[in-house]
Amino acid sequence: MPDERGRYYFNHGLSCLFEMPTSAARRLAPSYLQLLEVQHERSVLSVTVFDFYEGDGGAYQELVLAVLVPPLVKPGDPLPKAALFPFVVATSTERGRREGVARWKLPHLKRDIEVTFTEGQGQIFAAASDDGEPILELTCTSHQFEPAELLFHTFMSDARGVYKSDITMRGESYSEHEFERGSLVIHSHEMTEGLTIDEIANAPFREQWMKKGVEVIAPLEPV
Repeated sequence: MPDERGRYYFNHGLSCLFEMPTSAARRLAPSYLQLLEVQHERSVLSVTVFDFYEGDGGAYQELVLAVLVPPLVKPGDPLPKAALFPFVVATSTERGRREGVARWKLPHLKRDIEVTFTEGQGQIFAAASDDGEPILELTCTSHQFEPAELLFHTFMSDARGVYKSDITMRGESYSEHEFERGSLVIHSHEMTEGLTIDEIANAPFREQWMKKGVEVIAPLEPV
């Protein structure tokens, strides 16, 4: 049988987790999903940025805003590192957007954005903008890099139902830590509507940075 998994190769994949009010997260996530809280009434905002250089969607950059939810685990299945519900995605190309919308049923901003990456000593800075209008700036710092393979669950939906996909991230160099050295600046924009910006932590409690990796997305499974 043909392999129907999607493959997207990247130079950098950044994902940082920030505390946010559960009241705001409830407005972003559908009612069929439970929210994951780090403490009472504090849920988790995931800010993820990719610099893809080839793969099923070609070369493009991507920004994903999501909230963390519990994974869907079955007896005998491997335990994922985390599970997410992406509430908005944006890409720098129309081809990348087609992949996300038609193939993976993810909600997208319906126009191209710009994402720049600036790597420095022990850190990387990603800035996303929309025709010159800033969306957000993310600074992610490193700890100790080593090869890694990580499993995640992602949930999505359309008019026909609710779906889950297994996402495997493999990279030559992966760093993860909870030293709270990174930062996030969020601007008022269509992508950030629904976020109570002043109530989101500006330092991540977890920073994840993968270099020279591949994101492998399994076919959608009805939930």
